[in-house]
Amino acid sequence: MKITGNFILRVIVLCVLLCFIFWMVNIQTQQEYEDVTDKVVSAKTLRKSITRGKTLFIKEDCYSCHKPDKRDGFIRGVKGRVSKKWLFQFIRDEKSLLEVKDSTVLALKERYNWSNGKHDKRHLTDSELNDILNYLDSFKVN
Repeated sequence: MKITGNFILRVIVLCVLLCFIFWMVNIQTQQEYEDVTDKVVSAKTLRKSITRGKTLFIKEDCYSCHKPDKRDGFIRGVKGRVSKKWLFQFIRDEKSLLEVKDSTVLALKERYNWSNGKHDKRHLTDSELNDILNYLDSFKVN
């Protein structure tokens, strides 16, 4: 195959177009909402976070076991009882905590008598987990 000037120009144009397409896809998929963590945020931003958290809670099938609207014992006000770091690890990879015999997980398993191990949500981002926790915090602990 003979490499000509036209061939090189086409390759360059193709590379530029591919870069442009990837750049546009990146812009389209970026989150368009403010991150809600432990910082003080406006009520409107918190409401949006709670709405996103509710959607994720249902989509990720959390509601099949946890019913925060029906007085689920542990899940309501959970952020006040354990650290956020621990919660993130538990939601993302419950089995790793079981392997190291984490006392909190063992106590929860015994108290609530569960064995399904559905807490394997490694694909969730910190922002998504914060939204879920904000949703859970929106229920008053009685």
